[in-house]
Amino acid sequence: MNPTALLLSIKPPYADAIFSGTKTVELRRVRPRVGAGDLVMVYVSSPRCSLEGAFEVEEVIEASPAFLWKKLSKETGLSRAEFDAYYSGREIGYGIRIRKAWKLAPVSLERLRASKLRPPQSYQYVRKDHPAFVKAGKWIGKKR
Repeated sequence: MNPTALLLSIKPPYADAIFSGTKTVELRRVRPRVGAGDLVMVYVSSPRCSLEGAFEVEEVIEASPAFLWKKLSKETGLSRAEFDAYYSGREIGYGIRIRKAWKLAPVSLERLRASKLRPPQSYQYVRKDHPAFVKAGKWIGKKR
């Protein structure tokens, strides 16, 4: 079992789409060190600024943006213009396919900072036993 979780900062509409199940692939320009079964914690960026949920990784797909769009466009929650702008100038992109996602009791930015966690602008790796995660719902080691 991986002792760390990936903490991703995601804009509110995309986080909401993940939790509602309409967005099943999270796109990234840089390959995160995660694989099948790993845990991703979702920090919802401004204006909400809170840790609000998590998801389990199904797989990570590495491919050209053209291939990603062709295979995953319906799962991304993005328009073609948004997708093209995001991957502008990139030859390779990454899609994190979501196995299952769940909401947690939100943990505010202030509470995260009080527990010595500074949410990233993009992503960071954090130990699963970090106090902020424990406060978010006692999820450590539980299957959802």
